[in-house]
Amino acid sequence: MIELKHISFAYPGAELLLKDISVSFPRGRITTILGPNGSGKSTLLRLACGLLPPGEGEILLQGRKIESMKPKELARQVAMLAQSNQPPEIEVGELVSYGRYPYQRYGQGLSKEDICRIEEAMERVKISSYRHRMVNRLSGGERQRAYIAMALAQDTECIFLDEPTTYLDIHIRFELMGLVRQLHQAGKTIVMVLHDLNLALEYSHHIILMEQGKIAASGTPEEIIRSGMLDRVFQIKTHTFTEEGNSYYYFAQKE
Repeated sequence: MIELKHISFAYPGAELLLKDISVSFPRGRITTILGPNGSGKSTLLRLACGLLPPGEGEILLQGRKIESMKPKELARQVAMLAQSNQPPEIEVGELVSYGRYPYQRYGQGLSKEDICRIEEAMERVKISSYRHRMVNRLSGGERQRAYIAMALAQDTECIFLDEPTTYLDIHIRFELMGLVRQLHQAGKTIVMVLHDLNLALEYSHHIILMEQGKIAASGTPEEIIRSGMLDRVFQIKTHTFTEEGNSYYYFAQKE
């Protein structure tokens, strides 16, 4: 679905951050990008959804170069939920309505279909009851649900999530990841950056492991664990145990 070919990238005035990366995100699966701080995870995510232009290489969406697509055309296929340090001072309902921008014509308001999509999105993530609350006054978990509702209203096949669980209490993290799983079950392709290794291994079908601007390994969580690359990249020791047929992991400092 989305394929990056020989991508290199550097921010203006900085050294090369991503170096000759070729990777794809499986359609209809949950893919998580892992790696130490500064390895280029969020930059890779922004390149893949067209928010940043590559210095070298090409990015293909359904076989087409992203740069050849008009912004609204691209926004009908890919939604991006980025981190927000300064939430806007608007009502939740208005925030979710922004997801319908790619479908609106200049000067026209929301159509009946737009309103229907907005209502469905808020209902799915269970935020209908606080549509009139201000986004900047929500808790971290409530705010993330509002942003996911906006992405749902955008009605794209692929949703990108940049560290959606950061700064959230642990029970809220599990709630949010349960919602991500529901989105996948509804047919969405999910690509996200996470710092929490346990959540990544439990909820992902596919892992991309980054190190110093390159792809260190990719595969299923089980393949990544067996390869030993997770331990090497993070300088940890992974322990696996099985309960009722399911595999679980815990991590210790490498001796």
